[in-house]
Amino acid sequence: MLASLATQSGVFLVIAVIGTIAFATSGVMAAAESDMDWLGALVLAVVVSIGGGTLRDVLIGNLPVTWVRDEWPVWVGLATGLAGIVVLRVRPTLRLTHGVPYLVADAVGLAALVVLGTSVSLEADTSAFVAVLMGVITGVGGGVVRDILTNRRPMVLVGQVYAVAGLCGAVLYALLDAADARDEVGVWVPVALIVVMRYFAVRGDWHLPRTMGSSGADSGDHSGRES
Repeated sequence: MLASLATQSGVFLVIAVIGTIAFATSGVMAAAESDMDWLGALVLAVVVSIGGGTLRDVLIGNLPVTWVRDEWPVWVGLATGLAGIVVLRVRPTLRLTHGVPYLVADAVGLAALVVLGTSVSLEADTSAFVAVLMGVITGVGGGVVRDILTNRRPMVLVGQVYAVAGLCGAVLYALLDAADARDEVGVWVPVALIVVMRYFAVRGDWHLPRTMGSSGADSGDHSGRES
């Protein structure tokens, strides 16, 4: 199975590094927009990059959690945060959470960590259903933490096609895993699906239906900032 390669194959390490860097980047950019100091930006970069995986590990009993056993995600998050601070000092006019770099970082981070989380959960002998849920939690968890700590409503809760994109990618990964697909195919195809779905969600301003109907002001609250 693909999942059996999650801690052995280079492609999964690549996915883990990509996801960590991407979410740490989104964290430091969100921190800058919220006018946090350097320490706050570094803390947010690390917390965002490991938050979803930590929650997943606790839920499936994978203890101690991954970054406690292998510290590299913390160091990668810190290094990314420092690099982001330098870039933002050099280019203070760079668009932050409104701009393309933030949206790309967030989409790539979501895609990479959803696939990684699903794989780790399958390797832990959970059912495919639980693994898909854990994949989505891994992908959206860091973004939820980021949005809460920067005093914004989490994207996943305000009707945007965000968690749904992660869900579709996780389901596709689980199906490819069950079909014994090659790990390169089983990893990169779901990642591409999630990124493409987020691209079209941003481009077309896709939102899930509101619980009690939508108003023009409410439905557009996050369209410019997040999606």
